Amino acid sequence: MSNGDEIVDAGLILAAEECPPASFEQLHKFSKYDDVIIRKLSAHGPVLIRGGRGSGKSALLIESHRRMRDTGTAFSAYVSLRYLPLLQSDGPEYIGHFCELLSNEIESELSLRNTEFEFGIANDQSTLQERLTELSRYLGKRIVLLFDDAAHIGREKSLEVFFDLFRTLSSSVVSCKASIYPGVTRFGVRFDVYNDSTVIDISRSDVSSDSDFFPDVVKARYPKLAERAIFSDRFSPRNFANLLGRAVVGNLRGFILACNRFEEARKIGIPEVTECFLNMATDYFWPLMEEVEPKLGVYEPQIDTARQIMEVIVDHITKPVKDKMRPVAQDRVLIHRQLITHYNKAFEILEYLGFIARREASRSLKSGGRGPVFAINLCNLLEGIPTRRLTFEMIDEWLLGQAEPAEIHNSGVTFQHIKLPDLAKEDGLAIFDKRITALAKSTVYPYGLTDDMLARLQKAGFETVGSVAKASDEDLDRIYLIGLAKIRRIRDVIYQAIWM
Repeated sequence: MSNGDEIVDAGLILAAEECPPASFEQLHKFSKYDDVIIRKLSAHGPVLIRGGRGSGKSALLIESHRRMRDTGTAFSAYVSLRYLPLLQSDGPEYIGHFCELLSNEIESELSLRNTEFEFGIANDQSTLQERLTELSRYLGKRIVLLFDDAAHIGREKSLEVFFDLFRTLSSSVVSCKASIYPGVTRFGVRFDVYNDSTVIDISRSDVSSDSDFFPDVVKARYPKLAERAIFSDRFSPRNFANLLGRAVVGNLRGFILACNRFEEARKIGIPEVTECFLNMATDYFWPLMEEVEPKLGVYEPQIDTARQIMEVIVDHITKPVKDKMRPVAQDRVLIHRQLITHYNKAFEILEYLGFIARREASRSLKSGGRGPVFAINLCNLLEGIPTRRLTFEMIDEWLLGQAEPAEIHNSGVTFQHIKLPDLAKEDGLAIFDKRITALAKSTVYPYGLTDDMLARLQKAGFETVGSVAKASDEDLDRIYLIGLAKIRRIRDVIYQAIWM
């Protein structure tokens, strides 16, 4: 059915974990660097993979799980922690929900593999550890637990409990792996992030070091966009794919959404790509800030700081072009580490959203001191260039990635007008109290709920996002003309609204 197809497509775009298993292998491609990460996720020892929204963390965890299932070298369980009770609990209550969720996933995996072992539901940490040891002994294999969406920037209290569980569950027979965001900094007093785990940063912003990845993704998902005939004479399918990948600083979700804009194109050249970049800045990247703001919890006021920082960075690196000192704007920026420390959470939000991507951890500035190098989102960069037009000169320089980065010094005036906001006490996420109408189709929620769905939900007494999130499928199924397909659509949009 067309309605069903639409829901599947929306799921593929929003999150890899919502991709139908039968389509996963066809639609997901992995580079040689990805294969190294997947091997580490399958090997012994605790691992954290860190990356922004849509960077491919879930896809790597799922692929690792698929390969272990195929080879049989270890018993693996993939656990999505997108579970509302976990987000709203702490301490012993969190541990209880966590143990129950993990037990259910292990039971499901055992059933799928036709393994006659009754794992049961463990309600506490010690029982869970005992059952995992018994399962490993029974199977004669080590166990790998893959936790997805483990960390939520806006809800940090429960993170300390999770990482304590992560540390204590890890043993000689159990290996824990988890995905985290750049903004996750609270690991608890008993978890030393670098001594108790291996941390792997996912970064695909440097297309010059791996020029095959994005063209391979295009061939798999958009075969028409891999054909030479559709492109203008000086524009190849390979350059097109790599330019889009570099434009969104390697963010896979942004890349797919950019490719979607060319599905009906009969000819692709510089004007069409220029239009895509400018539209992505206007109706995708900037609206991301509006979408994320109500789920940042105590850090909600930092959105305005992040917005100001992005605006001044773009203004700083496009100024030499405006002053005719450079023909092409630098696409990377080196920022003094003291500024990064001062505006730390705002930079983490920008990384998470795909406005910037950390390329180097530390480099010397000409004026003294050191700092990280960030790649800048080309969609927002082009928006700040006076002509607002791409040229082949720009494309060549940005794809090669050899130009020196712009610099922002600690003693400079670039950030002097940006003030840090006061942070309130942690009091849950504002998104739960938003009216359900906030999830209507818009630039913020391009796959949002239709007016008809919203009207039916409101008529049934669902007024807030939180009330729908807590409703069971049975509750939603009772609503007139809301069936399984529409319930899936509602769940996808709710997940996007609540989870990072």
